[in-house]
Amino acid sequence: MNEPPAYPRTPCWPTSPSKPRGDRNTRHAGEFPGADLTVTEKLDGSSVLIHEGRVLTRGGDPHAPWLAMARKHHGWKLRGQPGLCLYAEDIYGVHSIAYDPVPEARTLYVFAALEDGRFLSFPEVEEIAERLDIPTVPVLVRARFDSFDSVEELEECLREHHREPSVLGGDREGVVVRHTAGFSREEFHRRVFKSVRAGHVQTDEHWTRNWKPCRIAR
Repeated sequence: MNEPPAYPRTPCWPTSPSKPRGDRNTRHAGEFPGADLTVTEKLDGSSVLIHEGRVLTRGGDPHAPWLAMARKHHGWKLRGQPGLCLYAEDIYGVHSIAYDPVPEARTLYVFAALEDGRFLSFPEVEEIAERLDIPTVPVLVRARFDSFDSVEELEECLREHHREPSVLGGDREGVVVRHTAGFSREEFHRRVFKSVRAGHVQTDEHWTRNWKPCRIAR
């Protein structure tokens, strides 16, 4: 079996309040104003991949204990669809932000889908997620064409959403902006960026040594 591709590292907006280690700024800021964009909340969790009955960490581990809820409730849902990969944020293992309690089946939030080498449009992602009964990451803005006429207008939108708390309760880690339309894997770095909150606590592989589960709603 060929291993499915990991989700690419998302470039940062040039004025992102902080920049995670190893990340680079987007070199294509001018390609976002004037485009049809979707702005979503960046959740503080583990990036995971659902593919052919498996849930994998970014590093390809299918056995990580913090994937327990994703495996239990969602991992089996893509069997028989080898050309489709779902990428999601898993908040079951707490990183830097402790969100409000969530049901077991709502610890995973889809943010992208890759099918036959192409990232699907965000409405297609939402359609797949709804069909599979998996939530998507919170949508903050659905900007119509020409909603942001300049980089400055887009930056003001980012500042506004950085000031707000998370839709899930607690602090907001950041925001992600993507072209609403689909695009090829090769175009990814021209079509998606993130902006991360000031003072964000960088987590790495060491959080896994003493990880703890998020609060589950009873």
